[in-house]
Amino acid sequence: MEPIGNPDSIPMESLESASPRAFELSFQNVSYCVKHRHDRTHSAILKNLSGSFRSGRLVGIMGPSGAGKSTLLNVLSGFKKSNVTGQLMVDGQRLSERRSRKIISYTQQEVCLWPALTVEESLRYAAEFKLSPTIDQHQKRARVRELLHVLGLTACADTLAGSVSGGQAKRLSIGLELLSDPKVMLLDEPTSGLDTVAAYQVLAHVKQLAARGRVIACVIHQPNSQQLLLIDDLYVLAKGRRIYSGPTGEMVTQFARFGLDCPVSHNPADYALEVASLDQEDDRLKRLMMEEEKDIFDYNPPRLMVEKSVDGSYQRYALSTLQQLRVLLRRTTSCTMRETYQFKARILINIAIALITSVAFYNTGNNADRILANTAVLIINLYAIFFTSIVSAVLVYPRESACFVLESKNNWYSLRAYYLAKIVVELPTLILSSSVFFLIVYYFTAQPFEWLRIGTFALVCLMFGWISQMLGLLLGSLLSVQNSVFVSILIMVPASLFSGFFVPLRDASVLVRPLLYVSFVRYAFEGAVHAIYGFDRPDLDCPEVFCYFRQLKRFLQFVSMPDLAYGYDLLALAGWIVLLMGAVYLSLRRRIKQD
Repeated sequence: MEPIGNPDSIPMESLESASPRAFELSFQNVSYCVKHRHDRTHSAILKNLSGSFRSGRLVGIMGPSGAGKSTLLNVLSGFKKSNVTGQLMVDGQRLSERRSRKIISYTQQEVCLWPALTVEESLRYAAEFKLSPTIDQHQKRARVRELLHVLGLTACADTLAGSVSGGQAKRLSIGLELLSDPKVMLLDEPTSGLDTVAAYQVLAHVKQLAARGRVIACVIHQPNSQQLLLIDDLYVLAKGRRIYSGPTGEMVTQFARFGLDCPVSHNPADYALEVASLDQEDDRLKRLMMEEEKDIFDYNPPRLMVEKSVDGSYQRYALSTLQQLRVLLRRTTSCTMRETYQFKARILINIAIALITSVAFYNTGNNADRILANTAVLIINLYAIFFTSIVSAVLVYPRESACFVLESKNNWYSLRAYYLAKIVVELPTLILSSSVFFLIVYYFTAQPFEWLRIGTFALVCLMFGWISQMLGLLLGSLLSVQNSVFVSILIMVPASLFSGFFVPLRDASVLVRPLLYVSFVRYAFEGAVHAIYGFDRPDLDCPEVFCYFRQLKRFLQFVSMPDLAYGYDLLALAGWIVLLMGAVYLSLRRRIKQD
C-alpha cells in the first residue's frame, strides 16, 4: 500500500530555505509562572526547561493535558512575555526580541482564517503583507500558486476559507506563515480535530517543510504509529518538566533504562503519555527527570528570555503603514461585499424603526401644538442611531480578534494600520445607515426643508453615531459580547436621563447638574434642537385657537436653551469622539499584549 500524501512527491523549489546551512534553536532554563489574583500566589507552569531543535528535523512536543506544551510554544514564539525567565538562542548566540519576531512564526491551535476570502485570496493577501513591495505581482502570484501545490490546496483554491475541510484549513494556516519563509515554525496541535488520513497528510507536508532547512516544532496529540514515523525528534513534558528530549527511535530505550519498559503491543507515543502521567513521586519518574534535567544551570535569570534589540536597521514589517492600510482596506472591502448580512440587517432595522416613528409622529414638524411630540422625535432619532450603531460595533472586534491578534504578532501589519482601516471601513456603513433613518423621519414628520437645517441636523446625527460606534468598539475589545450589550444599556440609560429632555437644566439639582455637562446625549440633543429650531427660524403654525409655544423663544427657554450654541455642542461631541478613539486604540494595544 502506498503511503498517504507521500512528502517526497512534493516539489518545493522556490520554497526552500534561503539559508540551507544547518542551525539550531535552543533554549535554556525557561520558566513561566502565573499569578493568582485571589491570594497573590504563583503557580509554575514551566519549570527550568532546556532543549534544542535542529533544522531539517521535525520535532514533536508531547505530554498529557496541562503539561505545558502550548505554553512552551507561546513562550518560545514571544506571544507570552510576562513572568518568563530563561534564554533563547540560535547557534549559541542569544536571540534579540526583534530578531526573534522576524525569524519565528507561530501557528496557534485554533485556525484563524477570514471565512469570506477564498483559499487563494487568503494566500495572496498574506503575500501582500509579508513579501517585500519590490517583488512584483507576477512573482507573488507565482509563489502563491506554488504554495497551493506544495500544500495540496490547488483543488480548493477557489473555495471560501470558511467552507474548506479541517485538514485543508490547517494546511492553509501553515501556508500563510510559510510565505515569509521563516527559519523557525512553531505549530500548536496542527493535527487536532482531524481524522487519521488528514492528520497524516498535514504531518507529511510539515515534515517536508522541515527537511528543506527549517526548524519546525509542533505540539502533537497522541500520534498513531504511522504518524510517529514522520517525527524525527520528541520533546516530552510532564507537569511543566522535561522527561525526554531526543530522537524518536531512542525514547523507548531511554525509558527502559529507568525501569519504564514499554509493552511490545503499545504505541510508543501512547506509552510516553502514560509515563508522563505517572505520579511525580514515582521513583522511576523522579530518576528519569533528574537525568533529563542535569543540564540545568543553577541560576535564575531575572529578565525576559530574549534581549531587547538595539539594531536600528531592523524593519519589523515588510510594508509601510500606508501600504499596510491600502491592503487592509482592499481585504476588508472584499470581506464586506461577501458578508452583507449584518449590513443589510442594520439598514432594514433602521428603515423599519424610521417608518414606525414616522407613522406615530406624522407631520408634527411645523405644528406648534405638537412641539413637545416633535422634540421627542429628535431624541428617538438619536436613540435609534445609538443602539443600531453600538450593537453592530460590539460584534466587530470579537469576530476579528483572533485573526487580528495572530497577524499582528506575526508581523503582518501594525496596530496603527488596523485601527485606521477599521475607522475608514466603518464610516461608510455608519453614514449610510444613519442617513437612511433620519432622512425618512425628517421627511415624513415634516421638518423644515432647508439645506442648512438638514445639514446641521445630519452632522449631529453622524457625530453621535460615531460616538456610539467608538463606544461599541471599546466595549467589544474589553468585554464579551453578552456583557458588552448589557453595559451599553447601562451606559445609555443614565446618559439619556441627563440628556436635558427628561431633566431640563433649570430643574437639575446641584448633584445632578455636573452629569448634564458630561452627558454626550445632552450635547447631541441640544445640537439637534438647535438645528431644527435655531438659526432664526420663523414662528410655527398653530392649528388651534392658542398655542403657547408658537413663538420658539418660549420653547427654547422652556427646555433651558435660551442661547443658541450649536458650535459648542459640536465641540463637545468632537471631544467625546477623540476621547473614545484614543480609548479604543489603547484597548486594542492592551489586548495584543494580553493575548
